[in-house]
Amino acid sequence: MRTVVRQCCVGTELVDWQMQQSPCVHSRTQAVGMWQVLLEEGVLNHVDQELNFQDKYLFYRFLDDEREDAPPPSEDEKKESEEELQDTLLLLSQIGPDAHMRMILRKQPGQRTMDDLEIIYEELLHIKALSHLSTTVKRELAGVLIYESHAKAGTVLFNQGEEGTSWYIILKGSVNVVIYGKGVVCTLHEGDDFGKLALVNDAPRAASIVLREDNCHFLRVDKEDFNRILRDVEANTVRLKEHEQDVLVLEKSPGNTCNSSHGATPSHFKYTVMSGTPEKILEHFLETMRLDSHFTESDPALDDFVLMHCVFIPNIKLCPMLMVQYP
Repeated sequence: MRTVVRQCCVGTELVDWQMQQSPCVHSRTQAVGMWQVLLEEGVLNHVDQELNFQDKYLFYRFLDDEREDAPPPSEDEKKESEEELQDTLLLLSQIGPDAHMRMILRKQPGQRTMDDLEIIYEELLHIKALSHLSTTVKRELAGVLIYESHAKAGTVLFNQGEEGTSWYIILKGSVNVVIYGKGVVCTLHEGDDFGKLALVNDAPRAASIVLREDNCHFLRVDKEDFNRILRDVEANTVRLKEHEQDVLVLEKSPGNTCNSSHGATPSHFKYTVMSGTPEKILEHFLETMRLDSHFTESDPALDDFVLMHCVFIPNIKLCPMLMVQYP
C-alpha cells in the first residue's frame, strides 16, 4: 500500500539548504541541531512522527503545509521572512546545541555512537554536580545517562518513603524538596542533583521531590548503573556545605602512615581534595599539614594549589589568610 504525503522536504536537503544560507552554520551536525529545535517546537514534523531530526533521506513537513487548504504566503509575508531569516538562523545556531544534546540523550544507551558519547562527555564537564568526579567516571556516565523531562509544575518525581531507583541531575528548571510535617525545606536549581542518598545507603527516599516550575529537564542514572559506577565513589565522598552549597568536596581513601609496617592494614584514612572554594581548600591543607604530618604522601592537589594559587587567590588576599592561621 502506497501513501502519498504532499508538501514534504527531505532531511538531507534541509541541511544542505541551511548550510548555504548562513555563515554561522559550520557543519551538518550543527544544522541537525538547529532543525531539531524546530522539530521539538512543532514547527516541523516528521511524517511518521519521529522525535529526532536526521540528516537522511527522510520526509519532513512544516506545520503550515499540513493544511491542504492553507493559502500560499503573500509577497509581503515572503519579504518579511527573507528579512528575518538571518536573525532566525543566528538564534537557532545558539540554541541548537542544547536540542542536539537532548536528541542524543533520547537515544537508548546502546545506540549512541562514539561521537554521541564525546558530545555528552563535553557537556558533563560543565555540570556542577559532577565537578568532583574523575574523567573515567564522567565517560562511563556518558554511556548510561537517560534524558527525562516533565511539562507541568507540581509534578511529583518521587515521594518520601519510596524505594530509591534513580539519581537525578537538573538540566533545566527547579524542584522543591518536601518533607512530611515540614513542607518545602529547600529548592534545587540547574546543575544541582538529588536522589543519591537513598542509593548510597540503600534506604527509602528521605524527602519528596516536586517540580517548582513548568518544563523541567533532567539527566537520570538508574540504580544498577549508579551502583556499578558511582556507589563506591559517593560512599567515600565527604562534602562540607555552607548555605546549602558545597564549599569543599573530599575523597576518602585508606592512607598508610610512616609507622605502618609493610603490608599492614592502614590505621588512618586520608582525604584528597576534589573541589571547593579557594578559601576552604587552603584551610583544609593547612589543617591537614598540622594534624597529619605523619602521612608519607601529601595530597597531590596540594602541589597544584601551591603552583597555581595565584590564579585563585591573589597574594594580597593570601597573606592575610595565612596570618589568621599562623598568628
